[in-house]
Amino acid sequence: MTTIESHVSANQMQRSSSTIVPIEALRSEWLAEYDRKHAKSSAANRKASASIAATQRTRFNSGMPFPVYVAEGAGAWFTDIDGNRFLDCNAGWNASLFGRGNPAITAAIADAGARLGAPGGAMHPSLVRDEFAAMVCSRIPGAERVVFAPSGSEANTYALRLARSATGRQKVLRVRGGFHGQNDHLLQGGSSLRGLPAGLAAWQIDMPYNDTDQSVRLIEQHASELAAVIVEPMMTIPGAVHQRNGYLQEIRTAALNNGVPFILDEIITGNRFAVGGAAELLELSPAPDLTVIGKMLGGGLPVAAVVGRAELVEQPISASNTHAQNPVALAASVANMKLATPEVFARVCAQGARLRDGLRKAVEDLRIPVQVTGEGPCVGIHFTDEDVVDADTAERGNQDLWRLMCLGVTNRGLAITSRTLGPIAPYTGEDVEHVIGVFTGTLRQIDQAAAV
Repeated sequence: MTTIESHVSANQMQRSSSTIVPIEALRSEWLAEYDRKHAKSSAANRKASASIAATQRTRFNSGMPFPVYVAEGAGAWFTDIDGNRFLDCNAGWNASLFGRGNPAITAAIADAGARLGAPGGAMHPSLVRDEFAAMVCSRIPGAERVVFAPSGSEANTYALRLARSATGRQKVLRVRGGFHGQNDHLLQGGSSLRGLPAGLAAWQIDMPYNDTDQSVRLIEQHASELAAVIVEPMMTIPGAVHQRNGYLQEIRTAALNNGVPFILDEIITGNRFAVGGAAELLELSPAPDLTVIGKMLGGGLPVAAVVGRAELVEQPISASNTHAQNPVALAASVANMKLATPEVFARVCAQGARLRDGLRKAVEDLRIPVQVTGEGPCVGIHFTDEDVVDADTAERGNQDLWRLMCLGVTNRGLAITSRTLGPIAPYTGEDVEHVIGVFTGTLRQIDQAAAV
């Protein structure tokens, strides 16, 4: 079957519908519609190809032949350069709890930019740096000290470096199919592994998400070699795969009992699930030894950090970075945290639950199998009849139908760029119902075409 990424040629579009299977006809129709609606974005993408590497022109286009370019936006909605209006279903690649143009955040950016300028760092810090650190330590369970970073990738690099320094051990136990940024020792399948040093496998051990018995056995078996166990509270790259049967608490306890530092990667779930992140929402006890936070922490600007027990975070590692203490970015983060109250998190979590319920009801009568996953405000959709409990079961789903669904909902005004979607603070109840309605109609069309 032709994948949805392949552009449909004029000859293909002119073929008689009697010679095209219905799912192919639907794909062709939706690709043609996408082309018509996004001619300026198409032209911009072609022009960009002359100067921007293909690996970064668009991080992930969910099956669309080219990305949609943003012209302007406010809150959860934005308009592209062709004049199409979109409801953002992925929170700006999971990076903005309050959407675009929040007045308090933009005012903080303008004020810090005017008063402090762009430079930052430990040599000439600003008081906003200290305010940020104090707020983070008051919000995140177990946070006694902060190490700054400009992105989640670098924060995870520092976290692993801290654990290795403290333990003198080298290996890391990670979840198979998880994602922890661009650190060589943490990158794995699902991302390109080209260009990585040889021999990395000797320092990495993978455990299966939601398989408590096997994961605990691996911790016990390799404890004397492990610098750290690192895990996301929810697997986001495969599509909001949530924990089952207290998996995270079991892993946290096993790491504690075997003297292995436990790193909770809250790059996506931190500042999205609760004031204290997923560790608070899931009531992990004791708190993680190290927690990595980023993305939504920065109010849309690049801010990340490693926090945790003082004896770990105070390890004398190399963690210098010119932009890691940028006062403009930290001012945006402080404004963001002040807005992110328990009431805000409770609302978006309730909206996430409503979205999952609505989607599950929508797929009940479909002939194609669809699973809906997620926790808190996050939702995943999988075309499979398997219970999606890890990256492997997610990958065995029908990826072609998933990409077709993304194309269909994009044509109807939902911006979707990753497999984990869900509401953010500016969402209204009507926005949630709109998302449910668009997905319901799109899934029914796919079901009708796939069943013929």
